[in-house]
Parts: sequence; structure tokens; C-alpha cells
Amino acid sequence: MNRWVFLTNVTTEVEADIVIGLLEQGHIPAQKAYPGLGNLKAAYGIVNGVEIYVPEDCLKHAKEILAAEGAENAPDEAPDPDVECDR
Repeated sequence: MNRWVFLTNVTTEVEADIVIGLLEQGHIPAQKAYPGLGNLKAAYGIVNGVEIYVPEDCLKHAKEILAAEGAENAPDEAPDPDVECDR
């Protein structure tokens, strides 16, 4: 079983949706997590940071995608468009 690992964190729900959209375009599944009080915060619109997680075998490719888009907390390498997750 492939475990989910931390990729990055963003400030708002909108930013999280953008990051997840970029990852999905690269065929990388992603999940959001809300530090602190858990997912209940999102239900009430009280989001103060969102963490993004991806499967461990997709982490390198996910970082490459974010780097190509200029996202923070990602390496400076250019992504290889032919790379797929090790799934």
C-alpha cells in the first residue's frame, strides 16, 4: 500500500484547489488536510492553512510540477512531461 506524504502547504482553500488542479493535470492524486482543528474548520469556512498530500511514489513528480508553475517550497528542476507516478 502506498502511503500519502506531505507535499506543501498553502494559505487558502482557493490556493489548495489550484495546486490540486495542477497535480491532477499531471495525473497525480492529491488530498487536502487542515492543520489544527481538522476538517471541521473547512466546513465553517475557517481555513487557516491547507496541507497538500500526494502518494509517496508521486512526490518527486509532484514537486517538479509545482516548480514548473513557480510554486513555493518546491525544487528548481524542470518537470519531465513523460514521467508518470510509479503506480
